[in-house]
Amino acid sequence: MNHPARGLLLSALLTLVSFPAFCADTSAMAAAIDRAAQAAIAAGESPGLQVAVFKDGAPVLVKGYGSANLELNVPVGNDSVFRIGSVTKQFTAAALLKLQEEGKLSTNDKLSKYYPAYPRAADVTLAQMLHHTSGLHNYTDDEVILGREAAVTLTTDQWVERFGRMTKTQDFEPGTRWSYSNTAYFLLGGIVEKVEGKPLATVLATRFFTPLGMKQTALDNEQDIVAGRVAGYDAEAPGKFKNARLISMTIPGGAGAMRSSASDLVKWNAALFGGKVLQPASFQAMIAPGRLNDGKLSSTAMTKEGDALPSEYGYALGIAKVEGHTRIGHGGGIFGFNSSLQEFPDDHVTIAVIANGIGPKVGVGQITKRIERIALSLASKE
Repeated sequence: MNHPARGLLLSALLTLVSFPAFCADTSAMAAAIDRAAQAAIAAGESPGLQVAVFKDGAPVLVKGYGSANLELNVPVGNDSVFRIGSVTKQFTAAALLKLQEEGKLSTNDKLSKYYPAYPRAADVTLAQMLHHTSGLHNYTDDEVILGREAAVTLTTDQWVERFGRMTKTQDFEPGTRWSYSNTAYFLLGGIVEKVEGKPLATVLATRFFTPLGMKQTALDNEQDIVAGRVAGYDAEAPGKFKNARLISMTIPGGAGAMRSSASDLVKWNAALFGGKVLQPASFQAMIAPGRLNDGKLSSTAMTKEGDALPSEYGYALGIAKVEGHTRIGHGGGIFGFNSSLQEFPDDHVTIAVIANGIGPKVGVGQITKRIERIALSLASKE
């Protein structure tokens, strides 16, 4: 699919995205967000988008944009279902914290208690895994696993055994640095399964999705027939889409295998930040910045690359500031999909954006920033 003339798109984008520096009125805010989302689709930032913005617990805008399937010309709706990648991690973290509340495990446990054969397992704690300070090598950086093995379907324990045979399994001494590790969260999902004696999909559905009425949400399985599930697309550049690479959803597991909708993600944030998921102490632990063995904040050991990393990182939640406004949330990326779920607790604003496209300048990155600025009544930077 070729991208339209870029000059015309840029003109359309600038026209559509312009919005008042201050949007106190929610109807004006909704109109500005709607224009921004339309502009993102027109500019080829994704085939489709799903946007849900809430303020003070009430919807400002909940809407789908663009195409859910380019071949069939199916539009994105509010009930369309997307893969959400690493936004999954906070559900895995919350499940662990629930088990800790029930006395079934401790975040101070060593990995070896659950996976004794995994390399360096006796040196790594669950808390370090949650904070990305464990040093466990990220399996998604392994060219073989995400190359020729990407479509292989294995059990959780089989994948853990496979990860343990990577050429490199440890990047640094546990607790001495910060480095994003999907391996850590996959293993944490496996620990939930071992403690509960049930598949992670069942645990998350029973504990969270069903009680909270998250009807579009589940741990994804590519073999399931799912009403409204959208097609995912990889991109070389804006507007240049191709079908996403195949991946078995057994690979991301507790690190990124969920499917959901923007509306469901807002329900989750309302429950999580509203005290309906965890006890206060557990929630505070979840949003507390991680620390290294020497007591320093884990952020002091992050390699900064623009604004790609949060200022601080708790348990599957990044903590940052947007011109003085506290933002707590996480993004996700997986073959064909990109997502963002952000909470601005002091402003009582929740923003969920999901795209069925990912690639250079394709996905939720820029449109989420524009929506955030509108919702926070900040002047546009464009």
